[in-house]
Amino acid sequence: MSNNSFAVDVFGKLTPVAATAATNIVLGAFPSAAAVGGNSTTRTGAGWPISLLQVALALLTIAGLRIVKFFADYRVARREFPSPPISSIWRGNLPELLVDNVHERWRQWHNELGPWNGLFSRVIYVGDPALVAKIANSNWAKFPPQYAGFKPLSGDALFAQMDPARWKIQRRALAPAFQQRTIDAQYGALRGYLRQFIAQLDVASVADATSDLSSLHVLLTLDFVGSVAFGAELHALEDGEDRCAILQHFRDILPELMKCGLFPLRAKIPILASTRRMHAAISALRGMGLAAVRSAREGDAPAGEEKRIFEILARQRDDNGEYMFSPKELILRNREVYAKLRAELDAAIPADIDVPLLEQVSGLKYLTMVLKETLRMHGPGFGTFRYTDKEAEINGVHIPANTTLALWNPQVHRDKNIWGPNVDEFCPERWEQGLQSTGAPPGAYFPFSYGPRKCLGEGLAMLEMRLTLATLFRRYDVQLKDGFEMEFLAAFTLCSKNGLPVTTKLRV
Repeated sequence: MSNNSFAVDVFGKLTPVAATAATNIVLGAFPSAAAVGGNSTTRTGAGWPISLLQVALALLTIAGLRIVKFFADYRVARREFPSPPISSIWRGNLPELLVDNVHERWRQWHNELGPWNGLFSRVIYVGDPALVAKIANSNWAKFPPQYAGFKPLSGDALFAQMDPARWKIQRRALAPAFQQRTIDAQYGALRGYLRQFIAQLDVASVADATSDLSSLHVLLTLDFVGSVAFGAELHALEDGEDRCAILQHFRDILPELMKCGLFPLRAKIPILASTRRMHAAISALRGMGLAAVRSAREGDAPAGEEKRIFEILARQRDDNGEYMFSPKELILRNREVYAKLRAELDAAIPADIDVPLLEQVSGLKYLTMVLKETLRMHGPGFGTFRYTDKEAEINGVHIPANTTLALWNPQVHRDKNIWGPNVDEFCPERWEQGLQSTGAPPGAYFPFSYGPRKCLGEGLAMLEMRLTLATLFRRYDVQLKDGFEMEFLAAFTLCSKNGLPVTTKLRV
């Protein structure tokens, strides 16, 4: 039954009557033709006993009523939760959900259908900031079957933990690792990998060669997270894109994992070759990670640790590495922004510094504005699913029982009613005085999710982004490859399908 089967049972009065009639037919409470004729063995022209015809008629009646009820409920609910049209009753909106640029469909549906819209399933997409804030801050439960699709990778770790008590224990245990002083202490490791990063760009600069910044940043993030989360050297930058086995495994995992999250049975019944490749890659990746941790710690990891490790690595790889293509692409297409950012970096960072110090970048206001605007335009994550097993009412909106709510940010971050008529323009100046200066209400901006289950890794992601952008644009003149147009892929998080090809020149 669709999510649009939520509303009032329009057959509430008719269904009991029909059910009673059908029961009477089946049980023989109504007089049969045989009884009326006085012959208990009377048969139909086809030779069937009348009792079998009665059963068949009852079943057809019930089936017909259920079909009529389905479509009646669907029409009633569509008025409350408008849905995009479907091409087939059998496939529903499946084709639209499996396209690479599905995030653009979410924005389209939000603009056309309003802040509440549903799909041909029990999922409602919520685009009202007040409702996003209320649901997330109340920490509504996640829907176990929905997150079952992510289980092959994350197991019962924090991201997919359904037990509230265990989630609190896990969150409390991980929180100290993401305090600001702990994050700042990772600067030394990041600086070392950034030096490997710029060494490759220096070579490309001298050779006048093109570099793929998207891939380089993924490799940088893998090395950084491998060090700070595992205490292991993954050698991703050294191996490069073609030889980095971890990167290749992730490319088999993440696009398919997104689809398994939407359709959990896809992971449980791996009929498709892409699903089988995902399971094989997860198994190989888990083995590699556990071996690396054992080597680094000179002892076995605690039971179940390999699952937590790979959840952290997968989330960080997307929250940082795949996302890092976005600010640079936007900066390079906006020369005025480029000039303002360059002026701020030149004033704060001496020319002979290869990787800036923390204190040199922590107070850079325009850099922070650029990052915040990038997260609004092309955030790395889409949001979160929440669930209610009982009927609920939020701000006058009736939510039926057994409904999944998608608190999704692509459409909220591009709502012109919130951000103004220039919503689709890259405008860091809107953040001049922080979030308050944008006029956006609570629940309108959540690139790292919202509420108690907000991403713990936000501080670590911001550290890497600040230092990487400051290093890149202070050291090089960067130019997009002529004619390049980015193609997006909604693979667990948003990333680039065709990389980010640039040329770099060392500044004199």
